[in-house]
Amino acid sequence: MPLIAGSEVQMDPDPLEQDRPGGAEAAAADPRDGLMRLLVGPWLFGAVGAAVRLGVPDLLAGGPRTARELAAEMQADADSLYRLLRALVAAGVLAEDTRGAPGVFALTGQGALLRRDAPGSLRPLALLYSERYFADAWERLAEAVRTGDQAFELAHGTGVFDFLAARPEEAARYTEGIAAGSAFLSEVPGAFAFPDKARVVDVGGGDGGLLASVLRAHPAATGVLLELPAAVAEAREALAGPIGEGRCEVAAGDFTEAVPERGDAYLLCRVLHNWDDEACRALLSRCARAMAGGGAVLILERVLPDHGHPPLSLAFDLHMMVMTRGRERTLAEYRRLLAAAGLRLEEARPLASEMSLLVARSE
Repeated sequence: MPLIAGSEVQMDPDPLEQDRPGGAEAAAADPRDGLMRLLVGPWLFGAVGAAVRLGVPDLLAGGPRTARELAAEMQADADSLYRLLRALVAAGVLAEDTRGAPGVFALTGQGALLRRDAPGSLRPLALLYSERYFADAWERLAEAVRTGDQAFELAHGTGVFDFLAARPEEAARYTEGIAAGSAFLSEVPGAFAFPDKARVVDVGGGDGGLLASVLRAHPAATGVLLELPAAVAEAREALAGPIGEGRCEVAAGDFTEAVPERGDAYLLCRVLHNWDDEACRALLSRCARAMAGGGAVLILERVLPDHGHPPLSLAFDLHMMVMTRGRERTLAEYRRLLAAAGLRLEEARPLASEMSLLVARSE
């Protein structure tokens, strides 16, 4: 049986793998095997998306269960569900006791993050990445590489933000999904020495989670969140506490036109990677002109190294090419953008999930 420790599961080694000549090492050494695993990756992700929509992680929250038990509760076909669960074992989301019949399944540490009630749940992100409009954009990647055109616009006839603005339900799921992939945000309040009574401006602050965490950690600080009108309702809910205390306001507006004045710290969390260099320079210049003397611009992005191939950062760089006109950038590229906006890079601090906090101040 699986060894359960909280939500994480440890399984005994696969006896078939042990008995097979060469075992896992031989498989890993075969380039065809590695390539085939890469090629079927989208199928395994499809299995994860299906499991989330069916509620499998939530049904396994109480502990291991058989496929037949789950099928009865879900009113699903038992054989089809069993085959899905086996695939999820291969994906690392579930673990199976293969000594049982018909098999007992439990969540792994990864699978537990797909539960609705899991702290830091990635369920909304799994649902977002399996949206059809994401897949349609990625299908135009080859054409975009040939032509230099933007893949999302090729697929949908408009940019992603205009697309979402016309579809409030999709926009809400997009905001929720992006917020779910933000575990690194908990590090931000302690990663920068916010001044006493700082006025913190969160530019394009999404659901308000980052600004809320900063204001909780710094009770004397005040905050302003700037977001498009369609997104401000969720931010007001997340910031209800500090709003009620008179410490925070949510402003509906467009940061491509203006940003709130007299901020001591301007937060740009995963904003710049959505835009080309010209738009980034313009936004950074607005922040530089608007901020109070001695203020700082705090940039939260994945920074590409000059050498090496960090998988998350490079995958997101490609995703930006597909979905927006933005990109992930190197530290040298950020320095050039900042200098063109009258700012200098003071510090770069690594965070979780290949993220970095860049601190910039006026020249």
